[in-house]
Amino acid sequence: MSELIRYCKKWFIMKKIAIDPLSEAQALEMHVSGGSYTALVEGGDYPACFIECLLDTKMIGVGFLDVRGREYLTYQFRILSETQLFLSMATYREFDGEGDRVLSGDSYIFKENGELYIRHSHMSPHALEEAQSTFDPAGNYEAFPAFGDYSSLTKVER
Repeated sequence: MSELIRYCKKWFIMKKIAIDPLSEAQALEMHVSGGSYTALVEGGDYPACFIECLLDTKMIGVGFLDVRGREYLTYQFRILSETQLFLSMATYREFDGEGDRVLSGDSYIFKENGELYIRHSHMSPHALEEAQSTFDPAGNYEAFPAFGDYSSLTKVER
C-alpha cells in the first residue's frame, strides 16, 4: 500500500482524533497476538479512512471520512478464518450541510447464505424503512490482509 499509515488504539469519531498513538512495531505486535488496533490512512486534515482491526472479537471495521472528518461510509467485515473475511454490513450516511448531524443513513446487512436486509433511517422526523432481498455473496469475500496492506479493504466502490 503506497499511502502513509499511522497506528493508534482507536479513532475517536466524535472528537475526530486518534487515541493512544502506536508505533508500527507496537501495532504489528497487536496484529500478531490477535489484539485490537487501528490503522489510519492519511488523507489531509483527517485520515481518508481508518481500519479498526478488532482481531480479538473477529471483526474488522473500515470507516471512510470526508474532508470534514465525518464518517460517511462504514464497512464491517467478519473474520471467518486466518485467511478470509466476509463483508457483513455497509452503512452510508448523509449529513446536514457542513455540520456533523446525520440526516439519513442506509444500512445493508449481508448474510453468507445470500440474504440481504436493507434499513433506511431518516433522523428528523425519525422514520425507519426496512426491506429484504437476496444477493450473490461471492463478491463479499475478501482475503485477510497482511499487516500494513489494507488496500483490499479500503476500496470505496464495492
